[in-house]
Amino acid sequence: MPIDPLFIIICITGLITGIGVGFALSIYRYIKRLYYIKHFKEYVSVLEYHMDRAYDIVHKDKILAFSLDAYRVPEDEIEDISKEFVKLVRKYIGPTLLKEFVQLYGDEDTFLFIVLEYFGRRYEEDEIRKSAMDNLTQEE
Repeated sequence: MPIDPLFIIICITGLITGIGVGFALSIYRYIKRLYYIKHFKEYVSVLEYHMDRAYDIVHKDKILAFSLDAYRVPEDEIEDISKEFVKLVRKYIGPTLLKEFVQLYGDEDTFLFIVLEYFGRRYEEDEIRKSAMDNLTQEE
């Protein structure tokens, strides 16, 4: 039974279309990566704005209570507070920006690492500032 020429034409057309779509998709991804690189500062400033807001809320609601009682926040509490911080950041940026940040940083783990690193840095800065203020008041 010979192969129908129409079948061969359909197969070749499908193959060419598939290659074309794959090529167009790779060009789209390349252009999107260039866009992220070109606008990196804007993305980071948006992310930092939302992380600042989330940290202010978490600090006021969770961390400040320990500071007022002159206690250092226990490590297990820090872990819970950092999880709450991540949830707030995710809620603030929304699903669309979350997808873009995940694409910008490569994967969700790296993005979450950046967010948690910010939280840790801000918390440590607050602790250093608090101990410096304590030292100043004790010297007087």
